[in-house]
Amino acid sequence: MQFLTNELAQEIVERTMKILNKNINVMNEEGVIIGSGDSGRMNQIHDGALLVLKKGESVEIDESKAAGMKGSRPGINLPIVFSNQIVGVVGITGEPGQIRNYAQLVKMAAELVLEQSFLLESVQWKQRLQSEIVNQLISEEGVSEVWVKRRAAFLGINLDQPRMAIVLEQPNNTEISNQKLIRSVQYETAKTDLVGVTFNNEIVVLKEADGNEMNVTPFLFRLQKSSGNNVLIGSGSPARNIKEYNHSFQQAKRALMVGSKLHPEAPFYQYGKYRLEVMLAKMGEDEKDHTAFSFYEPLLVHDKKGELVHTLEAYIKDGGELNKVADTLFIHRNTLRYRIEKISELTNKDPRNVRDLIDLYIAMIYYDLK
Repeated sequence: MQFLTNELAQEIVERTMKILNKNINVMNEEGVIIGSGDSGRMNQIHDGALLVLKKGESVEIDESKAAGMKGSRPGINLPIVFSNQIVGVVGITGEPGQIRNYAQLVKMAAELVLEQSFLLESVQWKQRLQSEIVNQLISEEGVSEVWVKRRAAFLGINLDQPRMAIVLEQPNNTEISNQKLIRSVQYETAKTDLVGVTFNNEIVVLKEADGNEMNVTPFLFRLQKSSGNNVLIGSGSPARNIKEYNHSFQQAKRALMVGSKLHPEAPFYQYGKYRLEVMLAKMGEDEKDHTAFSFYEPLLVHDKKGELVHTLEAYIKDGGELNKVADTLFIHRNTLRYRIEKISELTNKDPRNVRDLIDLYIAMIYYDLK
């Protein structure tokens, strides 16, 4: 496996030369210069590096030695060690006596850059694998349970545990902002959770959960706080097996879509709290006769200030308890009665009648979502 690429070698050169005012060369496992502060030395064989690779230890080269060595100049050459094996050589150009104190620092810097690069690549690989698994699990198409479980096992994740789909969306997202959001999400999630990015740039968390979706509420609060106010979050109900992941994902999407329009100020939207609204919205979408809710239009036309719609919302939220509704709206009970009568007059639907109230609520959601 090739650990040192030309790009990485040049990065080591540039980083270390910012610290030392000396030329730095990086050679691969074959002794070829693949990174240098002196572009004229690129792709040359470095005899000093070959000696380091052969002996497995640092080699100092003075003026007299350099004269008899191909591609070498006075300096110190040190092995670059990664995973207990020598993967290349780093050399500092200069008189050994003058640069000896810096040699080990340069070696440490080179190995640190290499380690950071490897860790970053490992993290990116795991992130890509998680996204691949997540997209398979939430897909509407059939998924091979054997295949996806085997892939998840690479990450030490057990897919037999119940999981809940959580969807995060941010308007006008960019690749940079999405990567930043992913890091925020990963900071809050557990090692047993899956985090992936869909083809629509949604971030999906498949979080281990028990049978009660409300138990994940504290996690959603932390997620919202770390993600920022411009991120929309929706969660579905727990999926008991792999076949239910798509259902939980769709629930999270619906809860987010409906909840964000009805209550844009809410920190997140849980399907359990929006189950009725989601079902009513679906009924409104499936209604082929779009004049079915036309009874609600006179109310919208008349209610320029939104007082009647606001009253209807409070009436529904407070379960029709007049004293409670009046207190919520900071109005007198007589004013509340007048508004209810006005709603009934404009729509020919009486909020005090359960069946009519359901019609009014469906219509209100239908027009809110339009």
